[in-house]
Amino acid sequence: MITKVFIHLIGCYKNEFLVQRERKEDWMFRKMFIYILGVTFGLSVILSPHVAQAATEMTTLEYGNGATYYGETKNGKPHGNGTMTWGKTKTYKGSWTQGKRSGHGVYKVITRGEDRITESKYDGNWKNDKKDGKGKLQVNEIALTGEMLESRIQTGTFAKDQWIAGYDVRNGEYDPPYSFLYKDSKLSLEIWGDAGNILNGLKNNYFFSFTYQKGKVYKSVGVGDEYNPKQFSSFIKSIEKEIKPHINQFEKLAKQL
Repeated sequence: MITKVFIHLIGCYKNEFLVQRERKEDWMFRKMFIYILGVTFGLSVILSPHVAQAATEMTTLEYGNGATYYGETKNGKPHGNGTMTWGKTKTYKGSWTQGKRSGHGVYKVITRGEDRITESKYDGNWKNDKKDGKGKLQVNEIALTGEMLESRIQTGTFAKDQWIAGYDVRNGEYDPPYSFLYKDSKLSLEIWGDAGNILNGLKNNYFFSFTYQKGKVYKSVGVGDEYNPKQFSSFIKSIEKEIKPHINQFEKLAKQL
């Protein structure tokens, strides 16, 4: 009987010892965790100003061709956000990667020809120093005497410096004054004429030229062509729901010219 009691007491003492030991180890672990957390926080406070300064440090680079860059750099090249200026006629402000325009940026150019000045502005995405992705290009050609010869807007998708899909709207000193083009991988829609009430003009056969192509469906009618006005009006009504959003965008862009 006494032996059983003694064994029981030893068991209780052992359990209590283990509990105390676990509590001590847990307390030491928490103390160490708090210490490590404190050291990490302290280092972050000390180092963060230097890291932020390195990430936002602005540098000026001069090039032999007269270009000047001011902005973020990496390994001596434009990298991050910055502005490149080529004299007084060309600027780019936006994102750079290893010395090349990449990401979003705004590029402005002014060139002078024999009889005109051309102003262009591209606002959009770049890749490897070329227009690539979503963007908007606006070009104005102005006579040396001050008259506007032609203005043009291209919006949508660009690839390797070329506009490949979206809207192309032009206005100039020619008859008719406006040309409208929309194209994507499935549809091509081109209209020449005036900028107002384009859809009603098509329905009432008041336009200069119209070209629609989607798959095997192709319809092209221009001034001087022989065609059936009623059949053409019926065709326009059959595709009205499809082309109306594009025509609305034509008229919206024309107001910017």
